[in-house]
Amino acid sequence: MVAGGMALGLLAGVEPRYALVVAFGVVFVLLLLQSLAAGLAAFAVVSFLDLLPIGGAAVTIPKAAGLLLVVAWLATLATRRETTRDFFGDHPYMTYVLLLFLAWAAASLLWAESVGAGAEAVYRYALNILLFLVVYTAVGNRREAILVVGAFLLGALISALWGIAFPVPPESPDDIARLSGAGVEANELAAVLVASMVLATAFAAWKGAPLVRIMALGMIGLCVFGVILSFSRGGLVALGVALIAAVVLGGRWRLAAATLLVAVTVGVAGYFALVATPQERERVTTVGGGTGRSDIWAVGWRMVESSPTNGIGVGNFPVTSVHFLLEPGALLRDEFIVDEPKVAHNIYLEVLAELGVVGLAIFVTILGFGVVSAVRAARAFGRCGDLRMELLARAVAVALLALLAADFFVSEQFSKQLWLLLALGPSLLRVARAQEALVAEEDEESARAPIGPPVPAYG
Repeated sequence: MVAGGMALGLLAGVEPRYALVVAFGVVFVLLLLQSLAAGLAAFAVVSFLDLLPIGGAAVTIPKAAGLLLVVAWLATLATRRETTRDFFGDHPYMTYVLLLFLAWAAASLLWAESVGAGAEAVYRYALNILLFLVVYTAVGNRREAILVVGAFLLGALISALWGIAFPVPPESPDDIARLSGAGVEANELAAVLVASMVLATAFAAWKGAPLVRIMALGMIGLCVFGVILSFSRGGLVALGVALIAAVVLGGRWRLAAATLLVAVTVGVAGYFALVATPQERERVTTVGGGTGRSDIWAVGWRMVESSPTNGIGVGNFPVTSVHFLLEPGALLRDEFIVDEPKVAHNIYLEVLAELGVVGLAIFVTILGFGVVSAVRAARAFGRCGDLRMELLARAVAVALLALLAADFFVSEQFSKQLWLLLALGPSLLRVARAQEALVAEEDEESARAPIGPPVPAYG
């Protein structure tokens, strides 16, 4: 132990970055040895910190942590006897859907222009599907679910604070400064901050936990402020969708959700009306320009029209887009197609262009499964009388809808945060069903118990 500490100290003196990596690796392995859920919580935090390379730009701390997490998951499956956390057994049809999506993406390599770009995309999809299964295995009770959601909030908090401490200067003097996160640009940060705001709201409504509520309220304020300072149109749209979805799915908290909707709307509108500069106001109110998103969408739709059923091949949107530049119709900014090929800036358009109608239908089925599972879990928790978990499940459903709304403006189909929340839906549903079964068993035992003192037997 002492020798290890001395070695780590020497490494920190030579190269602090590598010392940080080693220290994180030791802590992460210790957490994995304690429980898979603890390791997943640590991964949820570092998934927001996609900045520090280990062995080059292709290997980062989140990727290394993900690999260790998958190894621990495989070891857990190999050593445990009980199968109560087996996604394959609980959801066989969705297992086939996940495998079908991965198989369809791999098959698209047959007609893809760049097999290398496509193979990388298939690899990333495979990792996210594995993460989906890992979450289902790791989260088996309410404590573990709360732990993972809390870790998600901590990661978002660190990412936002990193962006505040180390601001990214604007690309040109005419641009405005926008809040970005740890290794993510402003639009991506805004999306996860909206989702985090929703999850924090669930903790803020907990009764009998004043410290948790105070911390959650602070997180809500930071998230709303961070979305504003990102000056992301997609983030503001996602914020609106989240507030409306919270009212629709709020259940017994619908009035509180409506109050939050009014308060946040007034606050955001007041900022842009009274505090924001004219350039900042123009940034969020002007449609078009900016990143050339409308031109990229026009090219993306041309791809869809050329191959509507099977698409152009997974991961090939930036590679193939240049071939559709000379189609009829003027483009204002072709540098994002020729000089710096971009992704579609729309998760649905990108999946549709790359994998066709077939791929998009399978992908949307996976998204819908996560949201619907969270809603069903909330109803089951409500029937059990577990209000805290009901509120948390409703928050997961709303957070997912917010992320999916933000993804209309960014291509985040590989987002670890998205897939983690998607997997939390069925995980919460399994926890709720187990709790329902326990309550039903206790009710049955109570019904069988004799009422009043025992009747003496007479011989």
